[in-house]
Formats: sequence, structure tokens, C-alpha cells
Amino acid sequence: MLLRVLVVLFGALWATWAPLSAEEGCAALPGRQVKVAAIAIGFGGNHDEKLRLALEHLETAGQEGVDIACLPEEFAGTGAEPIPGPTTEAVARLAAKYKMYVICPIREQAADGRQYNTAVLLDRQGKVAGYYRKVFVFWGEGLNLSQEGVKVFELDFGRIAVLTCFDLNFDELWAEAERKGAEIVFWPSAYGGGLPLSGYAMIHNYYVVAVGNGDFIDIFGNKLQQVSSPRKQQFIATLDLDLTIVHRDFNGEKIGKLLREHQGEIELLEHVGNTEAWYVLRSLKAGVRVRELCRQQGIETLREYRHRSRRQINEARQNDTKI
Repeated sequence: MLLRVLVVLFGALWATWAPLSAEEGCAALPGRQVKVAAIAIGFGGNHDEKLRLALEHLETAGQEGVDIACLPEEFAGTGAEPIPGPTTEAVARLAAKYKMYVICPIREQAADGRQYNTAVLLDRQGKVAGYYRKVFVFWGEGLNLSQEGVKVFELDFGRIAVLTCFDLNFDELWAEAERKGAEIVFWPSAYGGGLPLSGYAMIHNYYVVAVGNGDFIDIFGNKLQQVSSPRKQQFIATLDLDLTIVHRDFNGEKIGKLLREHQGEIELLEHVGNTEAWYVLRSLKAGVRVRELCRQQGIETLREYRHRSRRQINEARQNDTKI
């Protein structure tokens, strides 16, 4: 009897003290937060050495409670292998161990004999959830070109896209990622990228995770400063995918009503969006999501407003009618 009581008490205490999983931890925060690791260990090199280094980094990322980690372009060398294959299977074991997504870029040996520069997405169970083949292959890579274009992946925390290195130079890819609803674009690369990445993030209002140098760029095109580095060449940041931009057009009364009804639960960020004629809203309370409240109130996000406006204005142009 005493043993049974002790077991029950220990279980109750453990439920109180046990660390939260990555999913539970982010759910306990305001908005819709995701913890991201950029593992900037560089392109290429000796396969076995680089894979060993990558696995050490993924152990660290998992211990830090990361939701998704991204490795660099062809991080373990340029020897082609299938999917699944030795590299993806080794990485998948860490993804499953820590219940985190991992973007694992490799040189893919496809079944039809073609070879691609491919970023493989592994899910929280270590299963292959998708892949992106580089659209704009750099001169001299000696690889086949993707015929599949930009892909968006629906994960449990939101939508992501992956674009790779030389893809930076072709704005249509970045616009397509936005059209398909990407909230984060991961960019595994052999170099840093710099200003164009900030421009894409600002124009399309998604986060960009630039793995070449381990940079995180917010939806306004600014490099995040709240970044931790638990080990050399690894950078971790928490991104709030519920941070919401609403255009001022037609929305003044609706936003005022929203703020009054949810005082203390959401806030209007006064220091951003004024010149651009935007309202920028953020959740202050766990479980409160601005996007959901906007849907309930019939308030379009900026992205939704742009998409609807494009569609309706183009229809009017096609029909030769006035707006």
C-alpha cells in the first residue's frame, strides 16, 4: 500500500517537474512560437567527419528543445546517395529521438539515374516528410535541374518552404513561396546571403532562416538579435508565427474593437508599421492567437488583403470594369 502511494506521489511530482517537450513548450507561450536551429557547419567536406559533426550538433539542438533544425547545403560532401540513404537515416534517428523536424540537404541519387541538390525534410518521427530539389543549380555543379518548382510543407507549427543557395538570385521563387503560404523560408547555403534575404523577408513578410551564416531574419527584414549559440556554429531563435500584420485600409474600427475586447491579451506594436500603413499585432497570453481572433472578426491579414486585391483587380481588368 505504501509503495502504491509513493508511486502515485512520484507520478504527480514528475508531471509537475518534468521538462516540457518542444511542442508543449511552445504551446505554453503567447502566439504561435517555434524554436529553430540553424546549424552553420558549412558546405561539403569529408562525408564521415561532417556527418559526425552534424549529428553532434543535432544532439545539442535536441537537448535545447528545438522544433526544427536545418543543416547547410550538401553539408556532408557531394557523393550522391538515395533517399532514404545512409545520411538521411543517420539524421532521422536524431529527429526521432528528440521529436524534432530536420532539414537534411544532400546530393540525391534518384532512382531514374538523375542527380539533384536536394533538401530532405524529416518529421518528428524520423520519417521522410518531403523534399525540395534546387531549381537554379549553380554553374559547374553537374546536377540535374528540378522540374517540380517551389514546395510548401505543412508542419504542426506552420508552413515552411526551402530554397537553396543560388536560388537567392531569382525573385520568382521567393514570390512563389509567399503565394503558397510559407511562413518561414529556410535557405541552406554555402554562403551568407546578406541584403537580398532581408529584402525578400520584408516584401513577403515571412521569416527567413539563412543557414550559411546562421542568420534569422524577421517578417520586417530585420536580423534577429535574440539568438542563442549553445555551441560554435549553431544558432537558435524562437519565432512567433502569430505575429500579424493588417493593412490600415478599411480596418480602423475593426482593429479598435479587437483591442478593446482583448485588452491585456493582445497588443498593437506602435513602433513598427506606421510608415507602411500597417497595424502590427502580437499575442500577450498563452493560448491566444491573433490570427484566429482576426478570422473571427472578419479582419484580413496583410497577405490575405494583397492576394484578394490582386485577384479582384485582375478580374476587373480582364472584364474591363471599374474598381
